[in-house]
Amino acid sequence: MSYQKIEINELIDKVTVELKNAQYSDLTIRWFVTVWNRLMNYMVGIDKIVYTAKTGIDFLEAEYGITVFKKLTKKHQRSARAINLLSDYLLHGIIFPRTKKVIRTYHPRFQLLFQGYIDKKRSDGLSEKTLKSYEIYLSRFSDYLNNCGIKDIRDMDEAVILGFTQTFVRYSPSIIHNTLCSLRTFFHYLFQNGFVSKNFAYNVPHDGYRQMTKVPCAYSKEEVENLLKSIDRGNPKGKRDYAIVLIAARLGLRAQDICDLSFDNLRWETNTIELLQKKTKNPIVLPMLEDVGLAIIDYLKYARPKYESTKVIFLRLTPPIGNLQPPTLHSIVTQHMRTAGIKIQDGKKHGPHALRHSLASALLEDNTPLPIISEVLGHANTESTSIYLKIDIKQLRTCSLEPLTFDWNRGEEVF
Repeated sequence: MSYQKIEINELIDKVTVELKNAQYSDLTIRWFVTVWNRLMNYMVGIDKIVYTAKTGIDFLEAEYGITVFKKLTKKHQRSARAINLLSDYLLHGIIFPRTKKVIRTYHPRFQLLFQGYIDKKRSDGLSEKTLKSYEIYLSRFSDYLNNCGIKDIRDMDEAVILGFTQTFVRYSPSIIHNTLCSLRTFFHYLFQNGFVSKNFAYNVPHDGYRQMTKVPCAYSKEEVENLLKSIDRGNPKGKRDYAIVLIAARLGLRAQDICDLSFDNLRWETNTIELLQKKTKNPIVLPMLEDVGLAIIDYLKYARPKYESTKVIFLRLTPPIGNLQPPTLHSIVTQHMRTAGIKIQDGKKHGPHALRHSLASALLEDNTPLPIISEVLGHANTESTSIYLKIDIKQLRTCSLEPLTFDWNRGEEVF
């Protein structure tokens, strides 16, 4: 549906309905209405009845003196928010949550060059998550170039690149690895597009990160059960959180798949949960375990906000009502782990993915065959699942060998 031409009264009515559906408070809506009434008076004065985004900008400047959306007073922030709601709905047919998008900038000297690379990778189909990582790593590099007095990318040499890699001391091995990878792809881009005469990608050192032994972070059955028991299900948040944690612990779903779980994925007639995994794009069919099913029903009946704009099951409980994001699930699991008194060791993961690892560990402990665990976790092959063999302590003990006896410990009498 196109909202490019719509009278201001009709637009305000539509946005008001959306705000109520998203469960904004009456007080907040009344504040917006106050601004909108002032907008309508302004439009009468300029003899307009059809709202445009430009009209909104002109109104903010004329009535509030707002020309730049930075360092605004709280009153002006709310006024700008009221107008932005109208413009968003006009242009997109929806209202967006009140979130601040972090815009990654590079040193002005290199802004166009670095942003051009990011835009190229975006057009190549890289995920936004990967692009955000690239932006962080490359913004550090652009600052380093400036600090080294580099005014033109063509002045860069091997010594500059080596010097930058020596600044990684305080970073984790994974960040170092990802930074080096992003540098290589960036240098390929520079060379292939003629920005530099030499491909510096071959001067970026290798860190051997992929060859490092990685042991999945897992928690014991007792810790997982204590985690579930610690969640207070006497309130809406507890009911929602319990269902989320239970799905992660019993079914091993990834955080993004839990966030995307919709009513269409619940097959009550067959007691299964069927979905297309976000990460692998492979379908997966999981059993609707009794405790999982009851937890979902309890949440849907007594805790889920009445919000018909989405079929997604798990939602925010405070306005603006909307879908949960994976970082929120990480915070939920971490919060309840601390409530349960589970000690989180330094460097040990403590989000939904740790519960996925814990499920694999528990299945191995019960002597579940590896192919079945692969099927439960949605892995395409058992090679991906074999990493969990490193945490199967019970089976690893059967592989232990008696240490060899050396001359110094044979128990012979020493003179």
